[in-house]
Amino acid sequence: MPRTRSRTRLLRAGVLTAASAMLAGTALAGTAEAAPKPEAKDKKDVKVLDWLAVKQSDSRPKHARVGVDWTIHSHLYTNRKGHPGKKIGDASSHCSVVDVNHRGYVALCHRVLRTDKGGISLSDTIDHYGPHPHGGYSKVTGGTGKYREAEGQAEITMRHDIARYRIMLDD
Repeated sequence: MPRTRSRTRLLRAGVLTAASAMLAGTALAGTAEAAPKPEAKDKKDVKVLDWLAVKQSDSRPKHARVGVDWTIHSHLYTNRKGHPGKKIGDASSHCSVVDVNHRGYVALCHRVLRTDKGGISLSDTIDHYGPHPHGGYSKVTGGTGKYREAEGQAEITMRHDIARYRIMLDD
């Protein structure tokens, strides 16, 4: 019988330890939820770049299959009321199909927009369902030159041979 008591004591101790850990975790979770949320950045802190990329070459296949990839190269311009303004550089994209369904396909893309002042790197996953335009949001993943500490997101709208990049930098 002495062995049974020690097992019972060990089991009780284990249950109490687990319960204490759960209560402590709940208390910590409650503390994390009560922490103040970071303040939203002031609109003055956001710099908006509005650029158009006019496609020059595209190796996209006619039929999308999961795993198929392609590249696109474009000339990059300022956006002058929806039309290409001053040429400021070039843009390259490397994309891969990650899903295909009856509505179309989903592409994972890495994009680099290069200007004389520096470059911005973007990463996104965008649905290509139905007729144009296609688009979505892209994460700014880095930059070079003037944009070396770039953070933020870009709204991308693709219509046939022109892509609009509305980039909101948090810096």
